[in-house]
Amino acid sequence: MRESESRYSNLSILLHWTIAALLIANVLVGGWMEDAEGPDKLGWFATHKSLGITIFVLTLVRLGWRITHPWPVLPPHMAGWERLLARGTHILFYLALLAIPLLGWAAASAGGAPTTDWFGLFPIGNLPLPRSENLGDALGGAHKLLVKAAYVLIGLHVLGAIKHQFLNRDGVLHRMLPIIPTPRD
Repeated sequence: MRESESRYSNLSILLHWTIAALLIANVLVGGWMEDAEGPDKLGWFATHKSLGITIFVLTLVRLGWRITHPWPVLPPHMAGWERLLARGTHILFYLALLAIPLLGWAAASAGGAPTTDWFGLFPIGNLPLPRSENLGDALGGAHKLLVKAAYVLIGLHVLGAIKHQFLNRDGVLHRMLPIIPTPRD
């Protein structure tokens, strides 16, 4: 399961697409949670928190894998600014995927949210923060701001993949999505 020059390892691919799917699900659940009321709101909140904790843990696994298994080499034709943007975007993704769930969890904890269960299996307690509506609101605001920043990162990431697939035709997308054929000139 090593990274190679031509593609990411199966574990990297699995973690990438699993985290991506969980992010999409959590954005949807977060929206439903905001609009819900009463017991429905608590149910969506528990699901949102469970998904966020799962994303956090899988990101730690992915980060550990990345530290011990470096990225595949970028194509030699890439300009220095492109290399910097590609690596910088990936690093910012890791930071966001750790900070967003932690800020959400901290906001819920400071705001006095009830303890929830991770998908109904075991309890997820609150973080040891002082109970403060102001602190909870501030942390919640930071959580939402970072989610918006993550949207920008996702946009850059997708645009980069499209550029490599259709303009550069260099097979970069194939490295993370092997079902996509390598483009031919």
